[in-house]
Amino acid sequence: MYKRLPRVRRRWQLGLGAAAALLAAAGLQFFDANPATSQSLFLTAYSAGSDPGLDPADGVWKNAVPVQVPLTAQAGTYAAGGGSIPTVSAKALHYQGKLYVRVEWADTTKDESTTKVENFSDAVAVEFPAKSAASVPALCMGQADAGVNIWQWRADSQAGIKDPVDVYAGALVDMYPTKDTLFYTARAAGNPYANPDQGPVQTLVSQTFGTLTIANVQDVRGQGAWNNGNWAVVFTRSYAGADPSQAAFADGATTDMAFAVWNGSEGDRNGRKSVSAFVRLTISGTDLGAGGGDNTLAIALAVALLGGTVVIGAGLAISGYREKAAR
Repeated sequence: MYKRLPRVRRRWQLGLGAAAALLAAAGLQFFDANPATSQSLFLTAYSAGSDPGLDPADGVWKNAVPVQVPLTAQAGTYAAGGGSIPTVSAKALHYQGKLYVRVEWADTTKDESTTKVENFSDAVAVEFPAKSAASVPALCMGQADAGVNIWQWRADSQAGIKDPVDVYAGALVDMYPTKDTLFYTARAAGNPYANPDQGPVQTLVSQTFGTLTIANVQDVRGQGAWNNGNWAVVFTRSYAGADPSQAAFADGATTDMAFAVWNGSEGDRNGRKSVSAFVRLTISGTDLGAGGGDNTLAIALAVALLGGTVVIGAGLAISGYREKAAR
């Protein structure tokens, strides 16, 4: 009987090990996590009970679950710089066929004036695969067979054009004899930065480096607010894109999205920025008020799984110690 006892203990240990593996597998399955892949961030857009609108401070966002997305400097064939913004906090909702994305990040300086040539604007962008993309595109501006759709918000476009007299208070500025568009060539050419009345968000499309251009239809709206060292910006657009070069969404659908932030006070512009990897976005049919914004159940299950694993691990350790002592 004494000689068979270690074999029984070993079987018990194997059983505990199998149980621990099952617990770990159940945890990965429940949280939709894959340890073998680097893409492990997921953002869920729940159904809002009321229209979130464009105000980042609207109370409907309070219960939306945020995802902290890490950022790094823009990678490229040469060092473009950037990377001063380490993370963004992203939330998403949908309401009556419209997707809403809220992005927030810490920035102690409010850079919204670019009247001086040495000034640059704070900005943020979200990037999606184009509707016609057959696969997940390259993160940096897409590729020939898989384009991207970018929504970019700029603080200077939201603030509007400032009169040079207000910027250079001590200077004497000769004014044009008329304010007719003919005398403002950038405005006449349709440059969006010279036409802030069109809104602070541009819808852009690209199919690789050097192909970034303005989409034919500008149907994305957005608004930002700076408060106590933090920017918060809300983007919104109807599910259906205006053409195949734009992203498309639907209830129950899943797509990828990435983020980019420009810090004007750090000289960020063009490729000098902070960027993220792709995040998985799921548009859920679950109502936000029905538990979409409450992660209590997930936390409880995580604690239970952790507790079960600890108990099993402790059992294995005690069993091994007793078997060693018996020998």
